[in-house]
Amino acid sequence: MVADNNETMRLGMKAVFGKQPSRYAVGEAADRAGLMSELLNANYDLVVLDPMLCAGAGEALIRQIRREAPKAHVLVYTDLDELKHGVRAIRAGARGYLMKNRPASELLDAAERVSAGKLHMSEALAEEVALSAWGIKQDTPHETLSDREKMVFAMLVCGMSVTNIAVALNLSCKTVSTHKARTLTKMRCKNLSELIEYALSHGLKADCEAMCKVW
Repeated sequence: MVADNNETMRLGMKAVFGKQPSRYAVGEAADRAGLMSELLNANYDLVVLDPMLCAGAGEALIRQIRREAPKAHVLVYTDLDELKHGVRAIRAGARGYLMKNRPASELLDAAERVSAGKLHMSEALAEEVALSAWGIKQDTPHETLSDREKMVFAMLVCGMSVTNIAVALNLSCKTVSTHKARTLTKMRCKNLSELIEYALSHGLKADCEAMCKVW
């Protein structure tokens, strides 16, 4: 089962699997309701899932799949950064985590492993999972920010521009831009959209709004 809200992506995955031996009978789902309906009415051994199917990081959906269709192993196939979301996906019950920028051959290898009940993830994610399992806590990206960077982060998440932040904090726009760049680097985010996504996925939006109320 390929579960992705992007039609082109679903068709592409089906084409990749369609070139393989006939043991691959591939279904597709464009939303959460359609996915669960299919899983409850057929015996799939693999779900290639983009968590954005349900507009979020997808842990709740993974748990639902494992609970209601336990024979269907989950391979997360997504653009969501593995070091931000991978550990939680594995904890929720996914057997594999693969970024969409990886070659099609790796998708096939991952599908073979996960459908057989084995694990598939990058070395970096495997290390994160191991550290988590051993109870070795590492600072999450937002915990590495300085106090000033935390304030800039909060204001950006709340929709304030660099100019407005500069006025509020009595700083130059150049200084605020520097704080913004450092924040993006520390948070492993490429742009403001990813920064906001991070805040939402880590439940930080309310904290950011609370910090911004001061201004």
